[in-house]
Amino acid sequence: MRERLATMCDIVERHAVEERQPTPVEGLTLFRMRTSLHPLHVLYYPRLCIILHGSKSVSLGDAAFDIDPRTFFLVAADLPVASRVFVASDGRPHLALTLDLDRVVLAQVLRHLPARAVPGLPPAGLVTAPMRLELLEPLGRLLALLDRPDELDFLRPLILQELYFHLLRSPLGDTLVQFAMGGSRLSQIGRATDWIKARYAEPVSIEALAELAGMSVTSFHRHFKAVTLMTPLQYRTQIRLQEARRLLLAERLSAGAAGLAVGYDSQSQFSRDYKRMFGTPPASDTARLVAAQA
Repeated sequence: MRERLATMCDIVERHAVEERQPTPVEGLTLFRMRTSLHPLHVLYYPRLCIILHGSKSVSLGDAAFDIDPRTFFLVAADLPVASRVFVASDGRPHLALTLDLDRVVLAQVLRHLPARAVPGLPPAGLVTAPMRLELLEPLGRLLALLDRPDELDFLRPLILQELYFHLLRSPLGDTLVQFAMGGSRLSQIGRATDWIKARYAEPVSIEALAELAGMSVTSFHRHFKAVTLMTPLQYRTQIRLQEARRLLLAERLSAGAAGLAVGYDSQSQFSRDYKRMFGTPPASDTARLVAAQA
């Protein structure tokens, strides 16, 4: 496994010009960072994440996940997280890759595997597992296509099928099955999170969200927390505050204007929530981020 990791690190270092580098391989993104980063509050979309060198910490709700080359994680829902990158003690860059989940290829693989029982509660939308050589092998071949672009169109679907085959047989198989099934509990909760992301500034009715998901209110609360590790209102607050931070930094809105734009009626409540999530009040946080960019 060490030899395979070294080969993959070499490919990432050669092809990752930017810290976050999209690639010609659809869904594959490379990461190459030379310094450890303060926590970044971002929205994760369904993807597979592999750390090749260095480590990473991801916080979701009250849970924390630590990932390094010995582990990997799978995201099966749209989740607001706090993510922090660490370089290794040897001073080499933090190297990683993410691969967006492809439902079409996943469905093709599922048709060739025995049906498996669907658990009563959906799995968490972010799960980790030990890295295995049978996963690294196809991922390494997928990376190698960056050096052989003429083989990309033909080999990418075949390599993905092999990768998904091994993932479905891993401890994360239940999560992938729920992600692929249109009528799964994970899919039902996804309808609610899509609504919240699109209308985060509007008043939210738990009853309406439960109806949208096709569940009773009690069942909706239980399943929503199982997937996102937070309540619907906590989820909406995180989405609101991430957008408020973007407005403060990118559009230079005042704290009052940003709070109002994301749906807060109370400026004091906005400041309290903002400080709780980011560590400092809106104005201080913006000044720090602007100075860091400079």
